[in-house]
Amino acid sequence: MNPRVTTFSSEEINLLRSQFEKLPEVFPFRRDPKLAAKIASLGMFREVGTVNDEAARFIFDTQTGNPVRRESLKAELIEWNGLWGLRIYSEDTSSLDLRCKGFYELIHPTPSFSGETLHSLYIFPEIIYKIAEAQGIELVIVKSWGKNSIFGGFDPAKGYYQTNFWEIENNDVLKFSDLVRQGRLAFMGTHDLIAHIAAIDPWHWPLLKSNAEKVYQAITSYFKSVAKPSVAALILPYTIGVVLDDLAQPPSYSSKSHLAVLDELLSRLSKNEIPAGLPTILSQFPESFQRIIDLSRVVDAHERPQDIRETVRDFVSEILKSSAYL
Repeated sequence: MNPRVTTFSSEEINLLRSQFEKLPEVFPFRRDPKLAAKIASLGMFREVGTVNDEAARFIFDTQTGNPVRRESLKAELIEWNGLWGLRIYSEDTSSLDLRCKGFYELIHPTPSFSGETLHSLYIFPEIIYKIAEAQGIELVIVKSWGKNSIFGGFDPAKGYYQTNFWEIENNDVLKFSDLVRQGRLAFMGTHDLIAHIAAIDPWHWPLLKSNAEKVYQAITSYFKSVAKPSVAALILPYTIGVVLDDLAQPPSYSSKSHLAVLDELLSRLSKNEIPAGLPTILSQFPESFQRIIDLSRVVDAHERPQDIRETVRDFVSEILKSSAYL
C-alpha cells in the first residue's frame, strides 16, 4: 500500500485542537501515540520551508552538492499502514542527501528511497517515539508550547525559535529543565526533531539529567517567594535555559565549555545580584546575551575561566543598567 496524502479540513483541525486542549500540560506519546503523532506531524508540516524549518539547512541536493533552497521544500500530511506522518520534498530536485548525524535514522527508508536515491523524507512520529524510547528517552507533547506555535495562529514568516519575550515571560527554562531531568524531550516541530532527537546518545544523559536537576532546583529556589517576577529577573534564568538547551543537543553533549558557562551563570543566580522580585521594567534586551551564548560554544572556553567570569559579570551588570525602577 502506497502512502496516502491527506489534508486536515477546518473541522478536523478544530477537532484536533479540541483534543489537544483537553490534554494535560505534559502528555507522553505512549499515552496515545496516534494523537501525539497527528499533533507533531501538523507542527512539522507548518514549519517546512519557512523561517522555522530547522531541518532545511541539513538537506542537500546531491547533483549540485549545495543545500536545497529552503523555499523549495514542501510538505504533505500522509497516512501509511495506520501511521500518521508527513512527506518532505523539494520542488527543485528529487535527489537528496541528509548531512546531519542521525537524520537518516529518523526517516522511513521504504517510501523515501527509489533504489539508492533519496527523493523524499517520510517521517512518522510514532516510529520516532519508539526509537527514542529504546534509548531510554520519553517523547512528550507540551501543551503551552503547542498553544504558542501549532495552535497559536501560526505565522510562517515569524521565527519562534529566536529570542522572544514569550519564552522569557513564561520562564520556559523551568519546564524544559523539569523535562530533561526526568529523561524527557518535547517533540512537536523540526527543532525537536533535528536538534534534540537525531543522534540521541543515552551515554551522555546521566550528566545531562544531573545538570538539568541543578538548573531546576536553582531556578525554583530563586523564584520561590515571587509570584510574578519582572522581565529583568527572568533574563538570567532564560540564558541558563539556552545553555542547557544546547547541552541537550547531541553535538554539544557533555561540552566542557557549556558546562563551565552554565556553572558560572548558576553561581551568579545564587548570589541574588538581580533580586527575583526586582520592581523594574527592562528598557532593552542585553546585547551581551549573545556573547554569553557564543562563549559557551567555543571549544576551549572552559580553559579560560577568567573570561567566563568577566563575561557573565558584565552580563549581570548590563541587565541591572537596563532596568528602570517602577
